[in-house]
Amino acid sequence: MKDTVSKEYQAKRVLDEKFILGEGPFYDNKSGILTWVDIKTGTLHGLEPDGERFWIQTGQYLGAAIPYREGGAYLGVMTTGLYRLERTGIQRVFSLENYFQDFQRANDAKCDGQGRLWFGSMPLFPKDRERGGNLYCFAPDKGCEKKISHTIVANGMAWANDGKTFYFVDSGHRSVYAYEYEENTGEIHNGRILLTLENGTPDGMTIDNEGMLWVAVWGGGMVGRFHPETGKLLERVDVPAAQVSSCCFGGPGKDTLYITSSGEGMNGAEDGCLFACKVDAAGMDNVCYG
Repeated sequence: MKDTVSKEYQAKRVLDEKFILGEGPFYDNKSGILTWVDIKTGTLHGLEPDGERFWIQTGQYLGAAIPYREGGAYLGVMTTGLYRLERTGIQRVFSLENYFQDFQRANDAKCDGQGRLWFGSMPLFPKDRERGGNLYCFAPDKGCEKKISHTIVANGMAWANDGKTFYFVDSGHRSVYAYEYEENTGEIHNGRILLTLENGTPDGMTIDNEGMLWVAVWGGGMVGRFHPETGKLLERVDVPAAQVSSCCFGGPGKDTLYITSSGEGMNGAEDGCLFACKVDAAGMDNVCYG
């Protein structure tokens, strides 16, 4: 992949801390707060614009957390439900006990342009890998709806800037898919494989204001910028961690790519760290819940 790209960047570590399974970075464009989760410790981590840190501990696996639109709270996707997370405590707002099986946990989550929450389930243990999970969409007025059945590892999501295409990663198939998308209703149709990786596994994903997809490559030590129609790798961000898990755009110019990684089972100096890289592209406002 390295020889085919037109541009390469180098990500730099943001914090000295390491995380077991760092995931789900989210930069709140209004507040300037960057958050991410450590799935295995069930912790929401936050970094204020002035460099101050905060934590919210949940007590169970935390797949992702998205800020509420009104600010000050986060919607956490957890094993037993969707929870409102605040620094003063947590409260369940919707049970997932009728949706998740006992061998599953929550994984990645993202809000679409209407503020609906999309999230996936996946097996807790490798032995259950083929039992898989599903992709869901939650809205307070409609409840929880299954969108894609029989995924293996439901992962990264992004929506085209014109609101007509939904992109989705199933890491179990090492593929990124593109679906026709109806923005008003949230319906998806006619999925196709956009790209499949041979070296590394696609994980979390975001999109820039030119419609290009930035995909974290687990096992590849990189984030790749891919064309949304051809699947061609255009640029890459090299990351000094092997298990790159997700990415999002942030910063005042929306041109800083924040990148999470996992240190589980790894012994590299920066495996499991949080990274950042300024790139020659800019993202859109990250969508809050509600």
